[in-house]
Amino acid sequence: MMKNILVLTDFSENAASAAEAGLQLAGKLHTDLLLFNTYIDYKTITSYAGGGWDIDGFSERQQHSRIGLQTLTEGLESLSYQLSPEDRKPAINTESDDSDLGLDVADIIREKDVEMVVMGARSGTESDLMFGADTNAVIDYSTRPVLVTPSGTKLKDIHKIVFATNFEKADLEAIRFLTKLGSLFHYKLEIIHVSDPEKRSAEDEEAEFAVGLAKIKYTGLQYHKINGKDVVNRLNRFVTEIPGTMLAMVHVQNSFLARLFRHSTVKKTLTDQKIPLLVFPSKMK
Repeated sequence: MMKNILVLTDFSENAASAAEAGLQLAGKLHTDLLLFNTYIDYKTITSYAGGGWDIDGFSERQQHSRIGLQTLTEGLESLSYQLSPEDRKPAINTESDDSDLGLDVADIIREKDVEMVVMGARSGTESDLMFGADTNAVIDYSTRPVLVTPSGTKLKDIHKIVFATNFEKADLEAIRFLTKLGSLFHYKLEIIHVSDPEKRSAEDEEAEFAVGLAKIKYTGLQYHKINGKDVVNRLNRFVTEIPGTMLAMVHVQNSFLARLFRHSTVKKTLTDQKIPLLVFPSKMK
């Protein structure tokens, strides 16, 4: 079975950028492209228990999903002719459903041999990027990396990936994945160790991490350490000092990094600077 890049779309402007990023990834990674739309209406779910099911509304959403996926497919097929000669023109398939997005993603990853998940960032709310309900659901259920793209994201304009680490077990596997991406897109890779000031000692963890990192041979890989009380602003500078930066991290519930990225300053930076975010699930397979 050919691997797939799974693109989650709601047909918004941000989702369109995600679909284009998915096409570029599929071309470089030599996978196919799977577009998925959920047309579930959470507002009407509570009415189901009362016995009233809006069949007309369901059919309308289903039709909108079908037309939207067809239109998006046609647009991406046109763009696929602009892929580089060394890239593979992917087959583009579509699916839609009216069930929970997180559960759908888990099933699709298992059944369709998904390499990466790509989705657009939410816009116009206080819960942009990894803090939106849809995004959190996808990350919680995904066992593959999830790329969250703001509107206007173009992977060819990315020059550097900043990977924030606190020595989680899955970090080295995530870095190996990033080197594969980096070799295809010619990214620089900066590993930033963000120290938890409440953690008494991480010397053993750091030593073990350093041994594993030394085994990863990648031109352009750099390692930095930031600690102290001003880690938020210092991390912001690493991410924003050069245009064309992508931020990456392993997502572990309630970890120090997860708490850090809920910080309003980091959250605002990601949103204002329109920085793509690549999230690796701690249970990545």
